[in-house]
Amino acid sequence: MTKKDIEFDNLNFWYYYIFGFRGSDHQKELNLSDAIRDVVDIDKYVPTFKDWYNEFCPSDKADRDGLFENPKVIAGRLTEEIRFAIEFHLWETTFYLNTIYIGNLGGHFEAWFLTLKELMAFDKYEMLFLLLLPMTGVEETERELAESLVSEKLKSISMFAEQSDYIAKCIVNGLIVDNPFYTIQDIGIVSDTNHSVRNITKYPRYKEDVIELNKALETFVGK
Repeated sequence: MTKKDIEFDNLNFWYYYIFGFRGSDHQKELNLSDAIRDVVDIDKYVPTFKDWYNEFCPSDKADRDGLFENPKVIAGRLTEEIRFAIEFHLWETTFYLNTIYIGNLGGHFEAWFLTLKELMAFDKYEMLFLLLLPMTGVEETERELAESLVSEKLKSISMFAEQSDYIAKCIVNGLIVDNPFYTIQDIGIVSDTNHSVRNITKYPRYKEDVIELNKALETFVGK
């Protein structure tokens, strides 16, 4: 994939991508995709979505787990310390920093890896704020700031622009973590949230990866 494939005027891509986020309207008891459809005439904006999707994720080229041998990939080196990659498979999207797995959107999702402060550091690079948003954990005290930041980004996507505040609230509902991130000496930032790669208590197999990424992210965020 190229930068052109993910520009904000490619509504097919952003419809596909945003609708894969966890999120909801708690009051209406709607999941994110239904909440957005409730306020946006999706067919008006992406009338050719099915054709685009069949080309983007051709089911006949996936194995039984919905994975592709050669998936579509967005990747790049941002600094000496940080590289990123996002792989798009039929049934899941997987995320990597420095070739280290940090989570996925799919049936057995793992998310809430990045802190909001870390995500904001990625905002120096066009579109990375929204691309890495679903891997971010937002603490309750950060809710208002997160909603404002997300809404501002959504205004760049025409089909979400008029309802950006509402959609941002629904997205952030899916990013809120029950417990704040915290720091352990010699390890760095960790999480107690289930389904987070940074939860090394529940998932000790990720410990060394978390230590390595914490060092890289500390330098990256500090710049």
